[in-house]
Amino acid sequence: MRKILIFSFAIIMFFCQIIVPSVRAISDEQSKIIVDNCDSIQDDLKKVQKSDAKVRVYLGRYYETILNKFITPLNVRLVENNLSDNNLIDNQNSFANARASFVADFVEYQKALEELVGVNCKSESDKFYSKLEDTRK
Repeated sequence: MRKILIFSFAIIMFFCQIIVPSVRAISDEQSKIIVDNCDSIQDDLKKVQKSDAKVRVYLGRYYETILNKFITPLNVRLVENNLSDNNLIDNQNSFANARASFVADFVEYQKALEELVGVNCKSESDKFYSKLEDTRK
């Protein structure tokens, strides 16, 4: 009977760890490090923001180029010549959806990064760290 209770307790604890989200509070040491290096962190985040925007715009152009100069004209030409294939049309739609998803993710990420840069890490180190974790996700 005792083994069954211990086993049951272990299973309950296991599921509680999986189901219940853990609350992360930063330690005093982490908070001190954030406050001490706040200016450097903010400068680095602004550099990341700038370079990341360039890279994402560059990748977005690739999506546009592939879709507008290759996939769509190919499908139009195939339809004009009565050679259309449903798989190619599905491929075009999937690619267009991937592009739309990329753009939506980019906008969401940029907003989160902008909010992170706007948090004063010297006076609100806990909020800054929490926002940093959210932005990473």
